Amino acid sequence: MKLVVITPSRKNENEIENVIKMFEAGLGTLHVRKTHFSTRELEEYIKAIPAHFHNRIVIHSHHKLALKYNLKGFHFTSTHLKKKLKLWWNTKMIYIRKPNLIRSISYKRVSDVYLPEKVKTDYCFLGTMFHNLSGELYSGFYPETVKAVIEKSGRKIMARGGVNEKSIELAHQLGFYGVALYGHIWKGESPFDRYISFVRFCAEKNIPIE
Repeated sequence: MKLVVITPSRKNENEIENVIKMFEAGLGTLHVRKTHFSTRELEEYIKAIPAHFHNRIVIHSHHKLALKYNLKGFHFTSTHLKKKLKLWWNTKMIYIRKPNLIRSISYKRVSDVYLPEKVKTDYCFLGTMFHNLSGELYSGFYPETVKAVIEKSGRKIMARGGVNEKSIELAHQLGFYGVALYGHIWKGESPFDRYISFVRFCAEKNIPIE
C-alpha cells in the first residue's frame, strides 16, 4: 500500500521540521495542502525543504511552481475543476514541459469514482472513509460497495479520513491502493512520533506500506 501524508491547511508549529524528519524516515509522498497560501508563501514552504526531497512533494495549489521546482506532481481541487478553460490550458502547458508529473483528485462518494474523469489522474482519494475512534467505515460507506469500486472502477484509490492504527487493517483488507495520513498525526504534540508509531504498527501487522 502507498502511504501519503497530507499537510494541515494552515501551517503547523514545527511543521517543516517534522516533514523533513518524515522524509528522512522514508516517506515517499507529501501532499502540501495549503488552502490560504499565496504563491510566494507556498514557494517559501517548498524552499524550506531540502531540494533532494522535492521530488516527493505534490502541491494542491499554484501548480505552475511544478515548472520551477523538481516536484512529484499536483492535485486537482474543486476550485480547479470549476475553471475548466484555465485548467485545460495550464495543465497542457505544464505537461508539455514535464510530462511525467503525477496527478491526483479527491472524491467524497463511491458513485463519483465511477463517473467519467474530468481530468486524467494517476490516483484518487476517497473519503472521509473511517471513524477516528472506532476505525470502522464512516456513514454511507459499506464494505461491499468499497470493495467493488476498488476492484471494478479501474482506478487507484487511496483511503482518506480517519486513517490510523485502528483503521489501517480494514483499509488493507478492503484492498485500497494506499492510505493518507492527516489529522491523526497533525493533531498530536509530536507529528513525527505519531508517523513513526503508525509505520511501526503496520510493520508489526505485516501490512506493507511504501
